[in-house]
Amino acid sequence: MLSETLALLLIENGILLKSEVVDAIDDIIEVKEEVAGVSESVVVSIVSIGLLQAVARSIAAAAVPKPRLAP
Repeated sequence: MLSETLALLLIENGILLKSEVVDAIDDIIEVKEEVAGVSESVVVSIVSIGLLQAVARSIAAAAVPKPRLAP
């Protein structure tokens, strides 16, 4: 929840685009899939991939207001 909240704050403040955050999470998922069973157990990899996918879907579906403009 912390990571998702921080990502949404970065999007809301115009620091990152929603698509950039989702793409970054997708990249992490790809790495997790490559190392599954190598640097961690397959079970841990599957669970963490599921969590990452849920966060990516949540961020993609979030209604984020337009970035605030600096004064």
